[in-house]
Amino acid sequence: MDLIAGRVRQIVAGSVTYLCVLLVVTAIVSPPLENVVRDVMMASVSPFTHPQPNVVVVAITEQSLATFPYRSPVDRGLVADLVTKIDVAGPRAIGIDLVLDQATEPAKDARLQAAIGAASSPIVIASAWRSDGLTQDQFNYLNGFAPSARRGLALLLHDNLDGVVRGAFHGRQDRAGWTPSFAAAMASPSPSDRREPDDMVFYREANGSPFKFPVYPAQAIKLAPPAWFKDKYVLIGVDLPNVDRHSTPFALLSGPQNGVLPGVVIHAHSLASLLSGDRIVTLSPVVGFSPMVAAGILCLWIAWRPMKVALKPPIIMSVLLFVWLSEAFAFVHFAILIPMVAPALLLLGGSALVAFLAWRRDAQERQFIQQAFSKYVSPAVVAAIARKPALLSLGGERRMITSVFTDIEGFTSLSEKLAPEVLADMLNEHLSGMCELFVEHGATIDKVVGDAVVGFFGAPSGQADQANRAVALTLAIHDFVRRVRERSAGRNYSLGATRIGVHCGPAIVGNFGGDRFFNYTAIGDTVNTAARLEGANKYIRTENCISSHVVNETSGFVVRPSGILFLKGKEDGIEAFEVLGDTQDNRVRQGEYVKAYALMADRSAGAAQVFERLSAKYPGDGLISFHRDRLAAGEIGPEIRLGGK
Repeated sequence: MDLIAGRVRQIVAGSVTYLCVLLVVTAIVSPPLENVVRDVMMASVSPFTHPQPNVVVVAITEQSLATFPYRSPVDRGLVADLVTKIDVAGPRAIGIDLVLDQATEPAKDARLQAAIGAASSPIVIASAWRSDGLTQDQFNYLNGFAPSARRGLALLLHDNLDGVVRGAFHGRQDRAGWTPSFAAAMASPSPSDRREPDDMVFYREANGSPFKFPVYPAQAIKLAPPAWFKDKYVLIGVDLPNVDRHSTPFALLSGPQNGVLPGVVIHAHSLASLLSGDRIVTLSPVVGFSPMVAAGILCLWIAWRPMKVALKPPIIMSVLLFVWLSEAFAFVHFAILIPMVAPALLLLGGSALVAFLAWRRDAQERQFIQQAFSKYVSPAVVAAIARKPALLSLGGERRMITSVFTDIEGFTSLSEKLAPEVLADMLNEHLSGMCELFVEHGATIDKVVGDAVVGFFGAPSGQADQANRAVALTLAIHDFVRRVRERSAGRNYSLGATRIGVHCGPAIVGNFGGDRFFNYTAIGDTVNTAARLEGANKYIRTENCISSHVVNETSGFVVRPSGILFLKGKEDGIEAFEVLGDTQDNRVRQGEYVKAYALMADRSAGAAQVFERLSAKYPGDGLISFHRDRLAAGEIGPEIRLGGK
């Protein structure tokens, strides 16, 4: 029965772990893949092919700037002439997609403000906020320039993953009122209308390239007939290399030459969608995932049924393909965008898990020995044995390892107070978490003795970064124990702090124990020293004691010297350190402590007074109080003799 229960627990734990990994992988992989699917559909099969015909662009190009002595900011006189010429034609609105955030030539600045003020057409000026990177002077100038014109936030919403413009930028509310997006300000000059695009709609040509709005070069506008702008929404902006150009969904299929568009053209797409009422319908997660949930239930049933394993994948893939085609149909004909990647990954991953469990159900006798063996030997050892069965032979080899010893403070006293079953549950929770941390950091678990977990790095597989791994494991254990103690704060009992000793050096690693029973372990002075360092924590009031041999091989950790320890049976002292969590408070404390320690190492008479002050400032710091007490008792220097440790 115990064996069956163990198998059940193993299956449950494995399934939970698999599902967690599946969720993590889905969360990481699906966003970029979802973007790819969306971009392909937007550029090739989207229903957005006929925008409003009354949106035009006046582009300031290289030829437009060729006659001016400077390129930036754009000559305000040119913009003033454009506004005056276009306004006479009677457009519905004129949008200036130029951030007028600084003065240029006074006369030309005045001309532009006068042209805007005199215009009979609604004028919208591109705007931005301090939070968008403007200085206070730029912000003030922008707001004070041509106050009669309406403002519209001209920012574009780039995807955080790849920088492609997919989302539609919405307006903002502050104490001064509502500032719409640039496209929304042009679509509805009324300040009370807060209509904004739900999502970024891009219009396409039949060949999958971006729709080509009428674009007129700025230098030709003085000769343009009024019909070009009569009853049109006119956007004025730049079309220059490497200036205000943005990647769009078309770049995936059409390449950067056609898929990277000027900002003013992207605003034209957004404005056209508002005027046409075209929008992408994004369903709520419950509704959006429902087709794949229904398909998933069917696929799970198929995966669980007793049938030939080879038949299940094609059936499941056929169901998935049908759902994908249905969702693509919804986008092509109704602009309904349904998540396709994440649900599909979860469906496939869940079906694979259920199919695997069904395969186990139909074949009970599978790799039982290896699974049972894994319960007694570290997973690192099992993996190494699977690759090299000769490791099962008796004997060992000399390896450079980093040994880690852990022990629970006050466990013996606690065990005398608690009922055995309560103690067992608490200890199992602790040991389970500890062993998980050892495995996560790549350690080989040597043994679990009572409340102590012993492990090492560097065998059976070599690890060049074993010292860093060991110190990182030390911090992870302290964090785990702290969280466990916080969760059990309401109880009348809890496990004490976990003390840790870490040392590196040569050891003999292999299988020992004779022909009848063997144990994959490490033996030698390195292991004994790590055990003694763990015991030294109780004496010097620290939670971890790491030898200088380990610390010298690490980087990026907050460590401080504990002292030169003379362990039992050792003639030479070993310099030990304590690692702290990387926080600002700990870095400040470390700096103060190191200065005090240097005084003590120099046998300065003022060391005792400095440690006294530090102890008052950090009353909960065990190592500081330890040195304070020993210096007050007349000891000097960093040498600490631990005859019983």
